[in-house]
Order: sequence, then structure tokens, then C-alpha cells
Amino acid sequence: MKKISTILLRLVFTVLICLSGYLLLTSPLQLNVANTRDMAKEVLHKSVDAENDPKLKASLELAQKFGLEDKVLEALPKKYQRDFSYNSLYDLGVTYKQNGELTAHDLALPENNQVQKAVSEVILHKLNHELKENAEQVDQVISVFQYFAFAMVLVFTLAALLAVFGRYFASIVTLLAAIGSFGFLQFYANQLVTVLQKQLYHGINFVNSQQLWWGLLIGIVAGLIWPICLKLTKKRA
Repeated sequence: MKKISTILLRLVFTVLICLSGYLLLTSPLQLNVANTRDMAKEVLHKSVDAENDPKLKASLELAQKFGLEDKVLEALPKKYQRDFSYNSLYDLGVTYKQNGELTAHDLALPENNQVQKAVSEVILHKLNHELKENAEQVDQVISVFQYFAFAMVLVFTLAALLAVFGRYFASIVTLLAAIGSFGFLQFYANQLVTVLQKQLYHGINFVNSQQLWWGLLIGIVAGLIWPICLKLTKKRA
């Protein structure tokens, strides 16, 4: 009976560790743009200024004068949302390294009509240009993120194995994995938002999903109470 309770305890904590890892590595951060039309306008103006083409500037000024710019931008959806997790960001990094650029499909940009397609092209042109301008740094950041994501999978796996074999050290490894994976994702997202706000639009932000918070909570709770429960079962034995 005592052996059964010990086995059940280890099984429960192994499941909790795996659940925490799954939630933290697959649950999304949500990228939000509250006003897509305002973003498109800002990116358009930045692109026109960067091109330094008098004819292009004159065309934009004429469109503004007759109110055509706002009417065209009304064809865009008001908000933009895109979910990113460790998993999807890893895949995005792989895709970017393979193709050397991002596409509308990669970022789930709307292309339901000609206006949306034109705006997507402007945004992608601006974003890909900035990525290529800082190609070496971008490649390093992507590589660091991918190595860290892989390392987190290994650390969660190690924590689960330690729990299976009833090791106290599983507590520390679980806490490191849960807090580390959550913290690094926040840091990475903040860095990404800073770049996007600077290069594209100031009204871009990330929001944590409830699943991410649950993953962190489960990992912390499991890590904290594991040695207590393990000690109690050993005393009974």
C-alpha cells in the first residue's frame, strides 16, 4: 500500500511537471494592434519618407488633401491579433532563416482585398528591410531563442525524470524550468515589441494568455510542495 502511494505521488508530480512544461512552451502570447488603420498610415508615411521620392510624396499629399487616404484605409480591419508561443516563434525563426524574409502568411496579415494586400506589402517591405539591415544581429537572436527553447524542453524532461525516481532535486529543476521559460519569453517578447514599436508602430503590445499563467503557477506549486510531499511519504515508509 505504501509503495502504491509513493508511485502515485511520483506519477502525479510527473504529470504536473509535464503539464507545466506543455503550457509554458505551447501557450501563446498575443500580439495586439489596437488600431490597424493608424499603424498602416504610420508605416506608409515612414516608407514614403524613406524612399525620398518627390513624386511619391506628392501623390500621398494629394490623397490626403482629398481625403482618399482615410477612405482607402477604412478597408482594413480595425484590430490585428496574432498568437505567438515558444513553438510558433521557433517555427517562425526556422522559416525566416530558410526564406530570408517574412511573408503575409507568416504573420497572418489580412489579404482579403487589394487594399489589404497593398498595405501588407508595405508593412512587409518595411519590416524585411529592417531585418536585412540588421541581419547578423537578427540571426544571433533567433539562434539564441531556438537553443534556449530546446534547452527548456530538456530541463522539463530532466525535472520529470527526477520526479519519477523520487529525487528532491526535482524541485529546484522544476522551479528553474518554469520560472526560466516564462521569464525568457517575457524578455524576448519585450525586446521584440521594442523593435516593432520603433520600426512600425508605437501601439503594438503583447498580452499573456491565461494558459501561460497557469503553466507558471502549476510549475511553481509543484516545485515548492514536491519535497514536502516526498518527505512525508518517506517518513511513512
